[in-house]
Amino acid sequence: MTELSIRDIMTEKPMTVRPETALVDVAKLLTDNKFNGVPVVDAENTLVGIITEYNLISGQMGIHLPTLQKVLGDLPVFSKDQKDFSDDVASVTKLTAKDIMNVDPFSLASTSSYEEVVKAFQSHHAINPIPVIDPQRKLVGVVSRYDVLKPLFKK
Repeated sequence: MTELSIRDIMTEKPMTVRPETALVDVAKLLTDNKFNGVPVVDAENTLVGIITEYNLISGQMGIHLPTLQKVLGDLPVFSKDQKDFSDDVASVTKLTAKDIMNVDPFSLASTSSYEEVVKAFQSHHAINPIPVIDPQRKLVGVVSRYDVLKPLFKK
């Protein structure tokens, strides 16, 4: 039997976002796809960060930013406060991935063994998914806790 590697279980060509992607679009991607996180890559597909649900919930402001955007957009405002309110909504709406992403995400090498993946999840309980990179930091995939379970169900 061949020893499993990260390439046997990872998701190749995962969905990604760019640093300039609007935060509301990042939140929609996570929500619509039931993702826990999404890698942030530059134009050359180099990993530059990751955004997780935790980043959206905690962020710099300590609140769930997509919810704030929705609430602010739906709130009735008295005409005398309209300009200030509009400016506040605009500033929240202008937030992008680079404003809240983790710029130094934990990652695994594309040469990692299955055992190394399991140990990574055991050691880093809050991390999911983990970006998989090549020696030049190019994103080649992501691996999740769910992916670790895949070999258990193969016959």
